[in-house]
Amino acid sequence: MVDDFVYGEVSRISPEAPAPILAVTRNDLTVGGAGDVARNIVALGARCIFLGVVGKDDASCTLMRALAAEPLLEPHLVVDPARPTTRKVRFVSEHHSTHLLRADCELAQALNAKTEKALIDRTLAHCRVRRAWSCPTSTLTPRVIRHVIDAAKKQKIPIIVDPKAVDSSVYRGATVIKPNRKELPEATRRRADSDEDVRASALDPPVFKSTGRDLR
Repeated sequence: MVDDFVYGEVSRISPEAPAPILAVTRNDLTVGGAGDVARNIVALGARCIFLGVVGKDDASCTLMRALAAEPLLEPHLVVDPARPTTRKVRFVSEHHSTHLLRADCELAQALNAKTEKALIDRTLAHCRVRRAWSCPTSTLTPRVIRHVIDAAKKQKIPIIVDPKAVDSSVYRGATVIKPNRKELPEATRRRADSDEDVRASALDPPVFKSTGRDLR
């Protein structure tokens, strides 16, 4: 994912609509999403294999150049010409540090079968190396998740999941699952209103919505 921050000054309202006019002064392009996780991993001194899918566009070129500049990061990106690289554009008033608008340029649907297979094949080809993997959420179809978890378990590589799927059972076999306040009660069917609620849910094996089976 490319995070594009467009900065400028707002001094008037558009005569065409009740919307502020941003006089653009600069923009910063940075690696976002799972790419940011990968860069944090290497910033701690670890090597990281980064797996994901990008389009064949200017945004993917920006991502590849930024990732290639990280000596400890080894990107293996599948290029899908039919799928645009995710780009999130934030318009910010520089003087007031006010976030005015965010525009998301992305295809919010599952990978096609050909791209999904290419990502799985590339993942399995590197599973023999004990390094941290970082996979963007949008590429993690249930089939990709299953192959990644099974391959990593065979190599005794810990699996740490920041869940996004509504059906948490797809993460079965993971070492650690890190739900947020909204995701925890959805996965455990228990309240998460207090620290004590959270501790109680974390200590008991979560019950998955679709299967009724626990994490073990």
